[in-house]
Amino acid sequence: MAQPAAPRRMRTAGAAVAAGHLVLGAIGSVVLAVPGAMLFFGLCAALSLGLALVAAPLLRPRPPDDDEPPPGGPGAGPEPPPWWPEFERDFRDWAAQRTGERTPA
Repeated sequence: MAQPAAPRRMRTAGAAVAAGHLVLGAIGSVVLAVPGAMLFFGLCAALSLGLALVAAPLLRPRPPDDDEPPPGGPGAGPEPPPWWPEFERDFRDWAAQRTGERTPA
C-alpha cells in the first residue's frame, strides 16, 4: 500500500536534517576539535528525526465527511422546521415586552 506524498516527504526531510546534524557533529568533533560537538549534534539529530517521524502521520489528508456540506458551499444549512417562524415571532414579542420595546410591524 502506497503512502501519501506528504508524510513520506516529512520523513525524508527529517532524515535529511538528522544526517546534516550528524555531518556537522563529525566536522565539529574531528576537524575543529570542539569538545562535546558529536554529543550535541547527535542529540539534535535524534530529536529532529523523532519529531519528523511523529509529525508525519499528522500530515495525512482527512477522509471526506459526506454528512457535512463544505463550509461556505451551496446552501447555508438545512431548512428551519415548519414551527420555527411562529416561535421566532412569539419570542421577539416576549423579548420586546421584557425590555419595554415595541416590535416593528
